[in-house]
Amino acid sequence: MRRLKLCFLGWGNHVHLERWATYFATVGHDVSVLSVSGKGTYPPSVRQYVLKLARRRPVIADAELRLLLWRLQPDLVHVHWAHFAVPTVRAWSGPLAVTAWGSDIYRRDHFSRAQWSAMAVALQRASFVTCDSEHLARELMRECQLPERVVKIIQWGVNTEDFAPGPSRLTARLGLSGRLVVLSPRNFTPLYNQDAVVDAFALARSRVSSAFLLMKSYGGDKSYKQSIAERIDRLGLNEHCTVLETLPYAEMPDLYRAARVSVSIPSSDATPVSLLEAMACGSLPLASDLPSLREWIVDGENGYLVPLGDVPAVARAMVEGLTDEQFYVRATARNRNLVLERASQSLHMSHCEELYRQAVANTPGERSRAS
Repeated sequence: MRRLKLCFLGWGNHVHLERWATYFATVGHDVSVLSVSGKGTYPPSVRQYVLKLARRRPVIADAELRLLLWRLQPDLVHVHWAHFAVPTVRAWSGPLAVTAWGSDIYRRDHFSRAQWSAMAVALQRASFVTCDSEHLARELMRECQLPERVVKIIQWGVNTEDFAPGPSRLTARLGLSGRLVVLSPRNFTPLYNQDAVVDAFALARSRVSSAFLLMKSYGGDKSYKQSIAERIDRLGLNEHCTVLETLPYAEMPDLYRAARVSVSIPSSDATPVSLLEAMACGSLPLASDLPSLREWIVDGENGYLVPLGDVPAVARAMVEGLTDEQFYVRATARNRNLVLERASQSLHMSHCEELYRQAVANTPGERSRAS
């Protein structure tokens, strides 16, 4: 099997793209990353280029991208986030993969009719389009008129060797010994309803005095983040809550292992890899009752699903998750097996590699090169 030349385009400094591209570099493929944001963390073999698509006139941006792809001569371009496919198809006519992240499809109200139409047309040019849930797949087929054979479910995947149950080195470092920890690993933007997380935690702590809230910040909306800090202060939670400003990805397994419950209650979502990583590490999932999440969590059986905006329901789930030991043991064992069976990174990336090879093999002239 010959080595593929793969070019990834998207937010190059986002952990999702870092993990995906790094996997293929690690297994021996030639990998380039074209970033519309900043440079990310990759193995030395990965070439990184920062594009200026948003800061240049479309004709100049298209020329830049076309020239770069001509120089790189990839076998396949993989676009992460559906709307980035629009400029890509203007510059690239070869094999194309697109991964929908969720917000690019679910949050249609954030795009004009022209933007949405252009995205749908671009996706129809793709060799295949991946997503991480059955529900999102149906939305792609319905909203973008994609045939079922083109849409593939590929999980971001969890490295189940690193993300596994066990003691956390962060517990002592963060002064959490003897505390029952609730973790909110999502970003500080209104989409993730961190205000509701804080309000629910305040109610839960009135029932569970040893409860502690960990929140993880990585950028986000500064004004929203400030409003959350003020809310924590107003509710008298400063001694019972910590917002971690930065944390290397390598330490994320320890963060999940420190948490009894991991809460993620956005207004819309596909399958958040953070929730699957938490489940792999033995942290109970507490999530919004959304279609994609129902594919992983059965309320009251292996975690909790709560109605959007129902703060008391979130608080009740936090309390039960922190105090019901039998449920915790039963649910976390089930979740570990669920992730191993359905969300293994190596399993899903291997499947994606097969799709890459199929797309490349269908390129005119490629059959004579294949080995």
